[in-house]
Amino acid sequence: MSKEVKRVALTGASGFAGRPILSELLRVGYQVKALVRRPQQGQFDSNVTVVKGDLDDLTALNALVSDVDVIVHVAGAISAFDENCYFKVNFGGTRNVFNAAVANGVKRFVNVSSITARNPELSAYAASKRAAEDFLVTRKNEMEILTLRPSAIYGPGDRATLPLLAALQKTVAAVPGQKKAQFSLVHVADFARVVCSASLGRQIGVLEIDDMSGGHNWHELAALNRAISGKPNRMFFLPRSVVTGIAMASELGSKISGQLGMVNRGKVNELYHGDWVARGAGWPRDDAIGLAQGLAETVTWYRAHGWLPPLKQAVRTAQ
Repeated sequence: MSKEVKRVALTGASGFAGRPILSELLRVGYQVKALVRRPQQGQFDSNVTVVKGDLDDLTALNALVSDVDVIVHVAGAISAFDENCYFKVNFGGTRNVFNAAVANGVKRFVNVSSITARNPELSAYAASKRAAEDFLVTRKNEMEILTLRPSAIYGPGDRATLPLLAALQKTVAAVPGQKKAQFSLVHVADFARVVCSASLGRQIGVLEIDDMSGGHNWHELAALNRAISGKPNRMFFLPRSVVTGIAMASELGSKISGQLGMVNRGKVNELYHGDWVARGAGWPRDDAIGLAQGLAETVTWYRAHGWLPPLKQAVRTAQ
């Protein structure tokens, strides 16, 4: 790996995955510029150069990528009102950042995508992430481009996986998914280390990233949670039609209220897809955070911050 790369531009620095990535970049000694829509005083380390703007702000993007060696593009929309919104942010935003990078002579582009891009037919989110990947493929001769497709990222501070972990705290867990589904996971701190290593490296192409375990299933997840919390005693798997109905109601509520929800029919398609196990070589490492360790840390954090009920309360309820 080259030791010359010291200047990095980062999008999505204030998000769930972006914050640990920023911390890891700083830890290894990078000089970091961070694109932030609404910077707040004291939000970032004094060593971070904050650029105020978003993925549509071409002036801000040019300021972000000037005089840097690597772009780490994390920002994106995980929920949106419609397909156009997903594509505007995930495809259009990636295109804008890349074009600014080319114009400023950047050498390397690390794009954080999603394992869902493997199946773009399932949802507008997956399709928009795949469209961004395909765009970068057409421009691969202009700089080094590496796309990372993380499997489901979890860890302290993650609200996306909170509802699923909350369901497992019940005596009887209602699971929105296939009974025989298999999936990969990666702890957010582990993924941050992968991204940092990828920024230093010279590898190009598309890599799917997991915890190096070969995949998990719902029964394993429940058993590990049972060891932590004593629950669930059993699981049942919600029929897809029921969850689709909930998603349709959520979509209608979002249109009426103007507030985005995490559940939509595209997300249901993703939840009921039976195979989200990462494929290929991934990013080999000896110290990947295993699910037993990562899940215990995450549940403990949720409880400490009031996102899940205290353990004593959960145990008392089961008696």
